[in-house]
Amino acid sequence: DGLRSSVSAPPKADWDVEETLRSEHFQVAKTVRHGFPYQPTCLAYDPIQNLLAIGSKTGSVRIFGRPGVDCHLKHDGEYAVIQIMFLVNEGAMVTACTDDQLYLWTLRQKRPEIVHSLKFQRERITYAHLPFQSKWLYVGTERGNVHVVNIESFVLSGYVINWNKAIELSRKTHPG
Repeated sequence: DGLRSSVSAPPKADWDVEETLRSEHFQVAKTVRHGFPYQPTCLAYDPIQNLLAIGSKTGSVRIFGRPGVDCHLKHDGEYAVIQIMFLVNEGAMVTACTDDQLYLWTLRQKRPEIVHSLKFQRERITYAHLPFQSKWLYVGTERGNVHVVNIESFVLSGYVINWNKAIELSRKTHPG
């Protein structure tokens, strides 16, 4: 009758459905961070900007603010963060790590980053103190000496408080 020959048959599908899953079908990505940081070592609070920073043993810092403000920062190495200090209402913070370095972070941009770092060569950092609205950071070391760092230029000043000048010489051990 010629009617059937005028209509072409539907093309045969060349699709092969794979029924096995392989590694190239997946991509692993971190989508969310939840809970308190693992192995915390220190914390700091900025009362003006209402920020809480928590340092960890793996070299990361997590900053919490008002609801929805949560930022994760990572130092270059796997060194523990031993201390965090906010430059109150300045949009910056200083971290001290077990690699005997001080890091100055800027928080004034969307993604915080390290602006300066300062390495201590001969002494291990044990404690740092930054007075409110001061441009001088006092860094205590394992040997008991106190070094003074200028926050604006982030360099060591020539001034050092030596342990043997600050206490009695009759003491036999380092007070660090």
